[in-house]
Amino acid sequence: AQPAPRVVAPVVASAPVVAPVQTPPAAPPPEVEALLGRMTLEDKVGQLMMVGFAGKAVDPAITGLVRGYRVGGVCVFGRNIASAQQIGRLNDEVRALLSDTVPPFIAVDQEGGNVVRLSDGNLVLPGNMVLGAARQPELAYEAGLAQGEDLHRLGFNMNLAPVLDVNSNPLNPVIGIRAFGDDVALVSELGARFVAGQQDAHIVTVAKHFPGHGAVDADSHKSLPIVRAPLLQVREQLKPFEAAMEAGLDGLMTAHIATPTLTGDELPATLSSRVLGGVLRDELHFKGLVITDELEMDAIDRRFGVGRAAVLAINAGADMVLIPWRLEKKEEVWAALLDAARTGELPQGRLDDAVRRILRAKIAKGLFEPLPPLETRLASLGEKRELADRIASAGVTLLRADPKLFPLDARRRVAVISTEPSLIASMARRFPSMTSMLVPAIPPVKLRDELKLQARALAAGADVVVVSVVNSRQLELVTNAALSGRPVITIVLGAPYLAAQVHEAKVVLATYSYREAATEAAVAAICGEKGTPGRLPVALPRLPFGHGLDPVGRRLALKNAAPAAVGAP
Repeated sequence: AQPAPRVVAPVVASAPVVAPVQTPPAAPPPEVEALLGRMTLEDKVGQLMMVGFAGKAVDPAITGLVRGYRVGGVCVFGRNIASAQQIGRLNDEVRALLSDTVPPFIAVDQEGGNVVRLSDGNLVLPGNMVLGAARQPELAYEAGLAQGEDLHRLGFNMNLAPVLDVNSNPLNPVIGIRAFGDDVALVSELGARFVAGQQDAHIVTVAKHFPGHGAVDADSHKSLPIVRAPLLQVREQLKPFEAAMEAGLDGLMTAHIATPTLTGDELPATLSSRVLGGVLRDELHFKGLVITDELEMDAIDRRFGVGRAAVLAINAGADMVLIPWRLEKKEEVWAALLDAARTGELPQGRLDDAVRRILRAKIAKGLFEPLPPLETRLASLGEKRELADRIASAGVTLLRADPKLFPLDARRRVAVISTEPSLIASMARRFPSMTSMLVPAIPPVKLRDELKLQARALAAGADVVVVSVVNSRQLELVTNAALSGRPVITIVLGAPYLAAQVHEAKVVLATYSYREAATEAAVAAICGEKGTPGRLPVALPRLPFGHGLDPVGRRLALKNAAPAAVGAP
């Protein structure tokens, strides 16, 4: 039975003292033990914390948080970003706050696809599932390397990516196209290569979400997902993480999920010594960093309180805890960890081991070394942006084809219904006289009937209708366009599972991404300018894993349908 929920009140601790910043002269990277020996208890506790903050420039509040607590890292979100120049300057300012002590990890969630924080001149990847459809391990390496290089230019030294979850549940509300696919071998191969590329760009790479968030049907932001799969299946989900570890993975982020067949209880993996100590450290021999997912998520905070959860997580085997949002939660975590360290609830040995791993990663990735001037770094920002186009084109998958409609004849009268302005613009360049309808991704209920009528009317005036689908809310637009009697081409820009529900469409393509590179690749394929080399990285009800058609509707060669084995050349 689960223990009764309880929220622990913050432990009172003295407020940190903000000392002035003093820039030391350049020196060789210090040794871990020498650094550790000079640190106070408060310094060590600060290293365990990765925090977020509001604001786009360093101010007294940010200074008090970062320098006051001597935090081990900061995590940047969209609220902190206005432009490449601005975020580069902010990152450099944050780094300068701790220039006389231990430099912080400066982290971001930059996965590509539907999780993108930075998009001002830098490479924006179409997303993991596009790489899964492309089936090219070296393309995954290039993606990791190029993305890492741009992050480094902007002053980041850590990325909380890639996602190594195997999306084995089509109803998963939080992973979906963030995964490379639903096949363990495919995710393992591509994930390990992506990790190798990003780490070669000197970015501390934190893969997520261990021990695997892909089989759940609940969102840990709102509740605790419980994986009730058999033990063998749960252990299969570990294999992509093992493959990444063999590639030298720097760090892992924990999942706020329960795995009772693995642990015998329903304690979240983030707080479980059986998962982090027993499986990860003792069984898999992982020696890298372990960082928790956000402790403020309801799966943790509502049941334990963030302060208590932080102590439990570090004792279970985590090295850093992520508390990105509310200031009072950071204060609660600081107080709880400091009190636990003073009383011995957090043993000195466990605290020192965590700090050693943090320091080791910082030294290995050159955090103590000075960066070139920002303007010098920004001069080469985005120099590999074309890689997004190559990846998107390699992933376009033709799932259903009518040779009378595909490729699309330039003489046809075309109507386009889409949530994406980039797709409409791309079609308009090829079909200047087309008609179009831009719809909201999540239409208000009061507009749904009106949009359906508009879709049918627009379709009635065309020879063929192109409808893009990002989520299930656009499915009825496909139906209403088809009710006009006109043939429909559907482009699935979101999770490929939607393709199983567009029965009325004569042609179905999947791009696994709504990024501009993906919409351009889809339109180029529709017009016969490029091929459709992608293969399904997941299984659909009537279409097997590996399914894909060439532009005239023939199955791609079966030898291309299976992923390469992990470690294959």
